[in-house]
Amino acid sequence: MADNSELLTKVAYLYYKNDLTQQQIANQIGLSRSKVVRLLQEAKRTGIVRIEIVKKLPLQEEVAFDLQRLFKLQRAIVVRTEESQAYTLESIRSAVANLIIDELQNVKNIGFGYSRTLGNIADYIHADSDSYDVAVCDLMGAMIGYSLPYGPAADVARRIGGTFYPISAPIMALEGSEAEVYLADHNLKRSMQAAGEVQLAVVGIGDSSTQNILYRSGYITEETVNNMRRQGIVGEICMHFFNANGMRVESEIESRIISVPWNSLKRAKIITAVFSESHKVLPTLAALKTGVISVLVTDDRTAKKILKLHRQTDLTDN
Repeated sequence: MADNSELLTKVAYLYYKNDLTQQQIANQIGLSRSKVVRLLQEAKRTGIVRIEIVKKLPLQEEVAFDLQRLFKLQRAIVVRTEESQAYTLESIRSAVANLIIDELQNVKNIGFGYSRTLGNIADYIHADSDSYDVAVCDLMGAMIGYSLPYGPAADVARRIGGTFYPISAPIMALEGSEAEVYLADHNLKRSMQAAGEVQLAVVGIGDSSTQNILYRSGYITEETVNNMRRQGIVGEICMHFFNANGMRVESEIESRIISVPWNSLKRAKIITAVFSESHKVLPTLAALKTGVISVLVTDDRTAKKILKLHRQTDLTDN
């Protein structure tokens, strides 16, 4: 053991103090490079080497790492919360647009849900080519009667030269049989099929309050909102509802919704962006718990609120 300790110390000294490469150490001591790598790892594990980082990460990077680790995200991007909401939104939209551009070479099918935060995301996409061979899909019907009824898919398709697949129907029918009539249309069938094959989905997160877009568009009443709350619903993605633990909840309006199937969304890489609106914190935390979100883009004020609520609910549950 003593000999091994001396060897660990010698290898660590040569590497960290003398700035020799792993290969130089291997040649000098007469070991393989892989053996030197293992010895350096052992030196850190046993405390012979202690690495101290004296400069803190920027706040945005720190909370991004926490979000990524806690919710097993592929990536979390946290931008600085600016004094102006408009500037914060610009930073969020630019970050999402850059993610989309990075993915254009890797996917054949991109879908967009409804999101007020990302409604004009096409304006932020500055791609090298205007002729990408991708399908650009609506993931849900239109919010007819609302000032901005459609998602950004059409504008993105024009911006990158993709093929647009619209869902030209209201997000919610008066009854289930009416939804079936819409879905029987051959053009809508084609668009729904394309949406069902989505590889990259850019979506918003809704809540179950009177801030919900269904209520604000006149599709549901306050009584329906209250019923959803009684069911434990706190949020939705593309009108698929879930509770605070991230578990799917079948809503009373489910059969009337025209939207991409949940199982299709689960297979896709999902990017969502959340702006610092207090009523979105609980739905966002719940959405992260569903396990379907791949990438979260938000500002540091919202990120801190999400992490704080997560700690509070963890303490309550335990």
